[in-house]
Amino acid sequence: MLRFIFSKVVFFVLVIGLFGCGTEESRDSSSSDERLINSEETNQDGEFEVSIHVGNDSNDLEVYGTISYIGDKDKINIFHGGSIFFFHIYEVNGDFEHIGGMDQPLLRTTLTKDEAHKVTFIHPVLDELEPGDYEFEAIADFSLDEDNIVNTQIEIPVSTIVEID
Repeated sequence: MLRFIFSKVVFFVLVIGLFGCGTEESRDSSSSDERLINSEETNQDGEFEVSIHVGNDSNDLEVYGTISYIGDKDKINIFHGGSIFFFHIYEVNGDFEHIGGMDQPLLRTTLTKDEAHKVTFIHPVLDELEPGDYEFEAIADFSLDEDNIVNTQIEIPVSTIVEID
């Protein structure tokens, strides 16, 4: 009799444990599906293609821009400030905005034909976004002429709108 009661208790604990784990796992997977963000937009201007990517693999938001040279040369030098990109964030139906800036001297980056050069946006503001719709904008800002940057400046904007939960 004791063996029968013991086996029933063990069976009951196992059943509750299995269903409890299964239910929690289902809840976690459905909530993570709801929070999954993966948005990318591209803008081509002349010999350059610029993209912005906004995504996450868990709760960490990742934002980056890429620039690709698609012209006739094998390689090309571009000249820019501390980053090739200015990154801006605007709340679609609200007051929040983050306008990126640069304060570093002139830098040179060599772009190889048809290879994307990735620049990741790292800023604490990404962790502070409240739920809502946001426009993420990347503006590639560079020149092809090191000696005459102001008069030969090229700006290529690209943006995407995502919902943050």
